[in-house]
Amino acid sequence: MPEDLQTIKKHYELAILGCGPAGMSAALNAKIRNRDFILLGSELCSPKLSKAPRVENWLGFPEITGEDLRQRCLKHVKEKGIPIVSFKVTNIYPGPPYTLVGQDQSIEADAVIIATGVSVDKLFPGEAELLGSGVGYCATCDGPLYKNKNVAIVSYNQEGEAEASFMADLCSKVYYIPYYSSDLSKLDPRIEVKKGKVKGIIGPEIVKQLDLGEEQLTVDGVFIIRDTLPAEQLISGLEMEDAAIKVNHKLETSMPGLYAAGDCTGQPYQLIKAAGEGGTAALHAIRYLDNLKK
Repeated sequence: MPEDLQTIKKHYELAILGCGPAGMSAALNAKIRNRDFILLGSELCSPKLSKAPRVENWLGFPEITGEDLRQRCLKHVKEKGIPIVSFKVTNIYPGPPYTLVGQDQSIEADAVIIATGVSVDKLFPGEAELLGSGVGYCATCDGPLYKNKNVAIVSYNQEGEAEASFMADLCSKVYYIPYYSSDLSKLDPRIEVKKGKVKGIIGPEIVKQLDLGEEQLTVDGVFIIRDTLPAEQLISGLEMEDAAIKVNHKLETSMPGLYAAGDCTGQPYQLIKAAGEGGTAALHAIRYLDNLKK
């Protein structure tokens, strides 16, 4: 299970985002080389792997189930003394050092490996264009900016309920649009739940409305809570190719000290590819860090 945030420092040599096969492989290589690093994950590391009924191409483990393989990976990481810290990164400011911004605090790292997999959720119309102009991914981070204003929170998981309840103390009106099925009894009664689906976020220069098809909500801000953020939304200026992070054979991105590995670098979406890229990215990131010291 991911560890508590209280144990983390303000600065690391290397930060690894994602605790799937790519992220864990990167962490193992960083640990073996005795580097100062942090592995950031979610409550369930590699949910896609956990759902695989059988994995047939993981060398040495014929016909192992996805969940068994996931547990073996987690056990390996734990036995190496590598904690997985529950820290959802909502934004990365370019470096080096890079600043990884979360809900309650931020972390600096001289190098970063993005291994967050792929987001299965498509961006809403207007989302990319209005990012930073009323569209955000962390309501509690930007809450003071929307005091006495109207906001909408679109959430793919229960994490959004806490964000919405927080905003209810600040805003004139909070709308909540859940993209999941569960009891919403924990929501603050001041929050208005909408069952529609988002057709678009309306600007043109700043957020004005949220289009739910049969209804248009007049709002000043829209916060979207997803399990995984699209990589291009994490850091501005990151070069993409065919909806994936563009990397070279060293897993370097278009930014110095920023690497990517696994599904976020594009097809094929295979475990063996993700684990191999994770290890390779770590080795080249370590070489980069060594060169920084020279």
